[in-house]
Amino acid sequence: MITSKANPQIKRAKTLLRRSGREEHRQFLVEGVRLAEEAVCSGAVEVLYYSQKLVDNERGRRLLQAAREARVPIVECSEHVIAEISDTVTSQGVVAVVSKPDWECRLSGLVVVADGIQDPGNLGTLFRTALAAGASGLIVTPGCVDPYNPKAVRASMGGVLKLPHWQMSISEAVTALRRGGMQIVTADLVDSQDYFSVRFPANVALVIGSEAHGPSKELREAADLKVRIPLLGPIESLNASVAAGILLYEIARQQLAETRKSYHRQPERLDSGRPEL
Repeated sequence: MITSKANPQIKRAKTLLRRSGREEHRQFLVEGVRLAEEAVCSGAVEVLYYSQKLVDNERGRRLLQAAREARVPIVECSEHVIAEISDTVTSQGVVAVVSKPDWECRLSGLVVVADGIQDPGNLGTLFRTALAAGASGLIVTPGCVDPYNPKAVRASMGGVLKLPHWQMSISEAVTALRRGGMQIVTADLVDSQDYFSVRFPANVALVIGSEAHGPSKELREAADLKVRIPLLGPIESLNASVAAGILLYEIARQQLAETRKSYHRQPERLDSGRPEL
């Protein structure tokens, strides 16, 4: 059992609470039973630190068993040591060190571009919502909060472990999207159309900018289409992740409707009653 905060393993894990440490080691921290379960299933856990609090409940014991079966190194710590590498006020008694994923960049279907989103809760929720709406990937531009920030990871509810994502400059993102045949759609209040009057393309990159400034100038200029969500009450803007959810599900609705139409347009196959040769 590790009982000292000065332990080299703990000091190294603690550096992952900072962006510089995460970038240096290409690792991040995952806290809590549910997210640790997701991380173990992903196969990316380097080491799992736990305290007696985790062992005191059945789900925690199952997590440890799953980690052993996955051959994840497991290290028991005292409660105050776990608190040292925890970002939450009340730890659930488990913190995992996870390697950053390395996704192949293949852009198609529905892709989300997070542009200058600085709130970790908003970015994490954007991951969660994009995954739920069937997005194939998410691009994070400079100016965004680190997607591996502990608060962003928790808000993603495992989305950061499952949804392919890439950190790119804006010019790199535009080039990659054009190469993939994607049309760029910005959520914007300036020179835009109401989203419910728009027919979205099959391969679409939805840009969600910050609440304060909206999309960046470069992405506005690159946009093939600009859409807005009408604000019917006396309010200036919507939360970025809420706006993303509205637009993502409208795109998903249209794509699902088109899929169903294509299915019903297929000619019926006549059964001749003869066996196939």
